[in-house]
Amino acid sequence: MAEGNNFIDAGSGTAVVMVPGMEGSKEFFQPQIERMSDSYRVVACDLAIRKPSISSSIADYAAEVLTTMDSLGIEKAVILGESMGGMVAQEIVTSHPERVQGLILVNTMDNARTRMGFGLNMFTLATLIHNLAFLPFLTDRMRFRLLMWVGRRRGFILDPSPGNRDLVQYFFDHEPECGAGGFLDRFLACGKQWYTEKLKDISVPALVIRGTEDRLVSPEATVQFVGRIPGARLVLIEGGGHCCSFTRPDDTTKALLDWLGDNEL
Repeated sequence: MAEGNNFIDAGSGTAVVMVPGMEGSKEFFQPQIERMSDSYRVVACDLAIRKPSISSSIADYAAEVLTTMDSLGIEKAVILGESMGGMVAQEIVTSHPERVQGLILVNTMDNARTRMGFGLNMFTLATLIHNLAFLPFLTDRMRFRLLMWVGRRRGFILDPSPGNRDLVQYFFDHEPECGAGGFLDRFLACGKQWYTEKLKDISVPALVIRGTEDRLVSPEATVQFVGRIPGARLVLIEGGGHCCSFTRPDDTTKALLDWLGDNEL
């Protein structure tokens, strides 16, 4: 296994390049690296850390992924994207189809308007508390207890599965790395992208994965999303939330390996 400043490269065979969500750390895919690198070359990428700009776009983040692929001598790969990373994957497959062997989209959307709406509900309250948990005067123990409460109420990207404890620890280890400015730039980039009309032109095998407890992307949006991609397969991860790759790693990785095998990738 090789590790650079912005990637982890493990295994050999067909390259599977993985792009994380807005938290942006390559370590998010550690469960998949451990389980898949015996059969595939798994490359997990960091999202680029950029200063906030109203001109930022998903294409800027996709360019960084392609640069990493170039640096590793990967001409073509299966591209996997989770949440925001799924939008990066859509940018790559629609703008650079020659670089893509297959497409895997996990708990993502084709435009930011398909997120579940906030309102006077527990999802909104739990999401607010998720953000408050990172106030600087709180102790780690207080943060941990708050985030576990958020998970039990399915707030933001957390879920009630046993793996939520590991996800909370991952937040402690990696979420602050890009800083507030980096999060803002990613938010600005996601908010303006719209891939809805481009999905019909995707010609590679495609897999869409959704955790059944994901409250950020609605079931209706996922069904519509899958229907726009020719021949796409939908797999539901029972009990997993928006980060089911991390909280339900065995089920998610099995779905990945089954689909890769079925498509002889």
